[in-house]
Amino acid sequence: MIYTECGTSGRNNRGNLMSKYVFVGDIHGKVEQVERALAMDGKKIFVGDFMDSFDRPASDHAKCVTLVLDAIEADHAEAIYGNHELSYLKPAQHMCSGYNLANRNTIYTYKSRIERLFKSHLLLAPEFLVTHAGLTHQIWHENNLTVENLDAWLSNAWQDLRSPVHAIGLYRGGYSSVGGTFWCDWNAEFDPVPGLKQVFGHTAGKGIRQNEQSFCIDCLDHTSEFLIMDIDE
Repeated sequence: MIYTECGTSGRNNRGNLMSKYVFVGDIHGKVEQVERALAMDGKKIFVGDFMDSFDRPASDHAKCVTLVLDAIEADHAEAIYGNHELSYLKPAQHMCSGYNLANRNTIYTYKSRIERLFKSHLLLAPEFLVTHAGLTHQIWHENNLTVENLDAWLSNAWQDLRSPVHAIGLYRGGYSSVGGTFWCDWNAEFDPVPGLKQVFGHTAGKGIRQNEQSFCIDCLDHTSEFLIMDIDE
């Protein structure tokens, strides 16, 4: 696992209290990774994509979802929608590979809880954004985004399937120049936003990758790394 330490003894060098966060990449049915994360100290944040493994049974996917929903209700975790969850909830825009009837039944069994507890994004601080796939600089620039208006813009854009946050870029088979926060490809489309810290998944790799202050943590197909950070309260 990777540990990025911002302070000691629960405080940073400015004397501010710190909270420990465990960021968990795309799960895709890996129950053991969910269980391992939930057993760790700190607030767990799952960045989505619990569904659509090609080699895990439907029961594993269902257990992943129920474990995380229970942890959210116990205030031990938060979860972001991934494009693979939206593939079942909003298929007209987000149909993904791996879509199957068993996973659709799981999503619909827990649909009301998922829609109540999962989030489109999290701001852990005004300048610290967590999404499923990352917010690339092009979308930031084209929509005149600032730290001050970011949360309101993302919340409103999430409601509109035609908005840039739902866009699928050309690299992932869509029609937009770049993907939005559920589809942006780390390798081909992501460009950091200066001054904005980000954590997200979506683009698989053999380890956690960093570009300036942004981390892509979709690595659980290859490693067992979680990103752990102390963040100002």
